Amino acid sequence: MLRFVYRLSFLCMALFVLVVILATPCQAKEISVELLWKLGQAGWAEINVDKGEYQLIVNKTSLHFPTGSTLQVSWGGWTPVLRINHGEFQVFDGSLLELKGINPGGLRVKTPEGQDVVYRGGLQLSWQDSHWRFINRVDSEDYLKGVVPIEMSNEWAKGGMEGLKAQTVAARTFLIKHTENGRKTITDSPDIDQAYGGKNAEGEASVAVEATRGEILVDAQSKLPIEALYSSHSGGFTEDAKNVWGNADTNNVSHPDPYSQGVGGAVNHWRFIVSAPILGTTFGLGPVRSVELDKFPSGRVKSVRMEDGIGHSKTVTGRAFVKAFYPFGQPIRTAAFLGNLFEVKPFAPNLDSFGKPGPTMFRGSQDFSGFSYPKEQGPLLSKVLSSSLGTSPVSQPFGVFLFEGRGWGHGVGMSQWGAYHMAQMGYNYQQILTYYYHNTIISE
Repeated sequence: MLRFVYRLSFLCMALFVLVVILATPCQAKEISVELLWKLGQAGWAEINVDKGEYQLIVNKTSLHFPTGSTLQVSWGGWTPVLRINHGEFQVFDGSLLELKGINPGGLRVKTPEGQDVVYRGGLQLSWQDSHWRFINRVDSEDYLKGVVPIEMSNEWAKGGMEGLKAQTVAARTFLIKHTENGRKTITDSPDIDQAYGGKNAEGEASVAVEATRGEILVDAQSKLPIEALYSSHSGGFTEDAKNVWGNADTNNVSHPDPYSQGVGGAVNHWRFIVSAPILGTTFGLGPVRSVELDKFPSGRVKSVRMEDGIGHSKTVTGRAFVKAFYPFGQPIRTAAFLGNLFEVKPFAPNLDSFGKPGPTMFRGSQDFSGFSYPKEQGPLLSKVLSSSLGTSPVSQPFGVFLFEGRGWGHGVGMSQWGAYHMAQMGYNYQQILTYYYHNTIISE
């Protein structure tokens, strides 16, 4: 009987501990952020202690590094070198050097390419593959203060603070999810993880980080952190995770998103025009005669089938098609290909009696801001190359294709513009998160 009571007491205690663990918010901790986006291929950099007090550790040697101290790292003859407080350059023959915070305030990193970024916490540097590798060791909540304003905007605080709070909880959940199971670092790259701009980016969005400190999204049944995915603009319909990455995710399912309609400027409604010859050349065909779209239920394009004038055809995925025309490294504008939620419309120029292109033009309400022609006239169809390439002095008789689309990004999970719009309409961040992430609760 006593053994039974003992076992029952032990079981109750274990259940109590489990409940406490599940109910405890995600506490701040020091994390490692690899600075690929800002400093990915830096061969030379200058690090200044803007504020605070640090310890410079080179191999087994430590040096007091207060405000105003300077460290330069470079290379000479494929050998890494460093310079401390404008002294002589010395060869770095160790595996790691570190600026560790005693009373950290801010470390400013400059490169010849124009990067000038301040980071909280400390920095670890190592020489790898002919460049310096930078790791920012920073408090997780301070990390989020450099993420949320980049992923959204400090300007959204006025009238959209609840949207910033929703973004913060999503970003914190993403961090927890992507640093579990032994992964030691997260990157600052928006192409790999989340965009992180360091202390430079901080502003009004920090209020949202403090207001939601420790809160993450968990699955309602398992109580485990979810895959909190998000993109800029859903185009009016979110997407199933399985249609983007191939794996089903019950927390990221497709549904209508009216809150993302009518907001976002260029990303709300964009147009891209491309000539039949350019379209064909891009995918190894002759001038394209027809384009057929196979779509997911959301309206996003699953695949694109193109056929040229002599019967050759090619089918590519919607993502591959977008990638061929996406404006990498360019400002986002209306005349750009921004996502795979689109329709296609062919335009054939008028031909005269000799089979030559006639003076068919884009007129009226059509707005092709990528061209330099007066809006009331518009470019001749026969001279258009594409929205990104402009026009040619040589006419072609094969016509053009107009792609009209909505949204920007993969569309899975939360739409950032939709969240901002919901906040403006009076929804709180809990309601925003519940709307975009299915079957979830906020861990408090």
